[in-house]
Amino acid sequence: MRFFLEVGFLLVVLGSLSSAQNCPILGPAYLPVADTTSPTLLTARTKFNNAFASDPRVDLNTTFIAIEVFSSLSKDPVHAYYHTAYENSETAQVGPDTLFRIFSISKAVTIYAILAGLSDKYWDEPVIKYVSELANGKPRDAGIRVNWSEVTLGALASQMSGVSRDYALGDGSTVLSNIPGLRELRGSDIVRCGSSGLQACTRQDAMQHVLSTYPVASSYRTPNYSSMAFQLLAYAVENITGQAFPDFVRDQLVKPLNLTRTFLTKPGSDSNAVVVSGWDLDLGDEAPGGGYYQSVADLTTLGRSIINSTLLPPLTTRKWLKPVTHTASLRSSIGRPWEILRTPVPVSLSSMTTRIVDVYTKQGGGGNGYISLLALSPDQDIGASIITAGPNSAGAFDAAKELFMDIWLPTVEQVARDQAKTDFAGSYTLPDNSSAEISLYPDEPALYLSKLISNGTDILEFIGQQTRALKGAEKLARMWLYPMGPTAVAGDGKRRIAFRGVVGAEGRKAIEDCGSWAEGDRLRWGNYPGDLFIFKADKSGKALEVEVPAIGRTLKRM
Repeated sequence: MRFFLEVGFLLVVLGSLSSAQNCPILGPAYLPVADTTSPTLLTARTKFNNAFASDPRVDLNTTFIAIEVFSSLSKDPVHAYYHTAYENSETAQVGPDTLFRIFSISKAVTIYAILAGLSDKYWDEPVIKYVSELANGKPRDAGIRVNWSEVTLGALASQMSGVSRDYALGDGSTVLSNIPGLRELRGSDIVRCGSSGLQACTRQDAMQHVLSTYPVASSYRTPNYSSMAFQLLAYAVENITGQAFPDFVRDQLVKPLNLTRTFLTKPGSDSNAVVVSGWDLDLGDEAPGGGYYQSVADLTTLGRSIINSTLLPPLTTRKWLKPVTHTASLRSSIGRPWEILRTPVPVSLSSMTTRIVDVYTKQGGGGNGYISLLALSPDQDIGASIITAGPNSAGAFDAAKELFMDIWLPTVEQVARDQAKTDFAGSYTLPDNSSAEISLYPDEPALYLSKLISNGTDILEFIGQQTRALKGAEKLARMWLYPMGPTAVAGDGKRRIAFRGVVGAEGRKAIEDCGSWAEGDRLRWGNYPGDLFIFKADKSGKALEVEVPAIGRTLKRM
């Protein structure tokens, strides 16, 4: 009792815990799925195929489709679906190496190459430092012009530069020189390059048009999509490295990852390619924003390498897979150049309770023929590569994207939950009347700590007494444990895996302003955190014991 009074007094002085109940932290709820041949995943394959084939939006007659769902821990796809349009049977059969155009996924390739070759140390540098035309050129309207001195390389990479979407592609003057009701254009105003049916713009032509664009907004005011931003990024990289940008991408990505079916310019005659409207569009120096060609297998290799930090330091990857800004939607944010979908995923396949999973995507499309997507779920270490082509491909693309979100994300969450039960759930004890009980609680994500006794003292009840949000339910205090990343291999070859606990109570829902992010590491004793649990696991991943630093004990799994 004296222990409770003294420590309780100390916590009152320092500030009581105030976390919301059962409030997940952002990030993985479980370790990555190790067994990609799980029967549950096999069932998901059939479910996906049946749902996709029966979707009325999917036109199998005219649409070419290549889909791969992949895991960080397997070289082979978890699931693959390839389809050749029935009405184009003379075309080579679609498979993993069939070449498509990926359009704006090129932007993600560009940023990946920059991070691999230069890291992220240039993001705060102004673009005028490396693209001299922007510093010395004259704008069309001195009163409303882009303030290039405020536009950084990082702003260009994250769609926060405020610069125009484009300077040529899609400009009406590339098709008509006069439209009734619109201003009469001078000869120098007409765009004669960089769009469908025209030659690519030279650098001189491009920069002339770039300087004539009006700003969309001040930099970092609001996100706005820009393809020309990636051409400017490429010019800056060429200045920094002294290397042509296509050569830079080949050296940093294509060769190290052995991307034999990735092309940075239009390839020559290829018998294993889907050629539809948009194949021949030459973007020239704007290719870093939308000009690349790739197979679905190479796109999968690229995505898997990002999740695995194959080419980047893990810190760089973690920083890259984070938002830069929100959009006007509660469900989407923007990164470099990620289009981040904030997706509610059921905590189990039978549950109506969800947690938020951020899916990092980059979509591409153009030519009224190609639509593509790279999607990464860092929380679950899985992703999807989706490429469709054909005049009616939008329906198949939409269906594939939705089914990845609706079938594969919940399924992988369930398999990871099942794996956590096998690897960590159970009783942990010591002979001195110390014990812990770990399981999975229905309709709640993460491992569930229902009991923690140290030398006869109920530690969870004590924690409940210090938590304002649990007043009246102190004896119901529980913890939900989340993996936090630090994993080490001990001298005996065993893995040490750190988890942190979120305090809550059974049956109590989180308040709207879920505040668990602010409560981690609050309860401390002699600088030992009260919410830290370090599991030691064997080579197969099964826990053998758990160390609880705050109580100074390592409990053995029974």
